[in-house]
Amino acid sequence: MAAALGVDAVITTRFNMSKPMSQGAAIALGLLVGVSGATNATTVNMDIHDAEAGMIWNYDWEASGGVLNKAEDLVEMLMRNASKRMPYTIG
Repeated sequence: MAAALGVDAVITTRFNMSKPMSQGAAIALGLLVGVSGATNATTVNMDIHDAEAGMIWNYDWEASGGVLNKAEDLVEMLMRNASKRMPYTIG
């Protein structure tokens, strides 16, 4: 794909956001048991495919959040983490 586009590499990403438990259920569980469960879960899969070498980097990570966390915030946190580990720099 990189050769067809005339670029050095192609970055592909996949995001999966889910709600393993509703906020109401997490609050009720917290009141009854003292520990609330995750209300948001996000999985990020990112690959860099070099035009010559093929896949050179992979980032697969999952984050969970509670009642006070939004799924969008989890995605942003995971992407910031991925950008620090990425083998390429923009410049």
